[in-house]
Amino acid sequence: MTDDHAMSRFLVAKLEGIIKAMAPTHYNTHQRPKNFTIVPYQSTHNTGGTMMGSDPRSSVVNRYQQAWDAHNLFVMGASTFPQQHGYNPTGTVGALAYWSAHAITSQYLMKPGGLVHA
Repeated sequence: MTDDHAMSRFLVAKLEGIIKAMAPTHYNTHQRPKNFTIVPYQSTHNTGGTMMGSDPRSSVVNRYQQAWDAHNLFVMGASTFPQQHGYNPTGTVGALAYWSAHAITSQYLMKPGGLVHA
């Protein structure tokens, strides 16, 4: 749990730097309480299992969600995330699905094979 809290604090600090650079008239940030627990919140967004990455030695799929070991297999969904960033992953999942669909239709169908070569 300590790593989760450290990751959350790190991300909030980075986000606050971005927010300040945008010079808003008002903003709020909130750290998770030290006794935070997901136990009462039972609608958790689980992620991970088929990690996305730039190297087949440390990931299952490439940036187009294409399996390194099976070029005709594309894995869509939050299982490709290396960790859960703490919020609903739907927007990111949708963006990656569009990204992958574009690569499939504009590149893969014309020349089946790996879209990324490591």
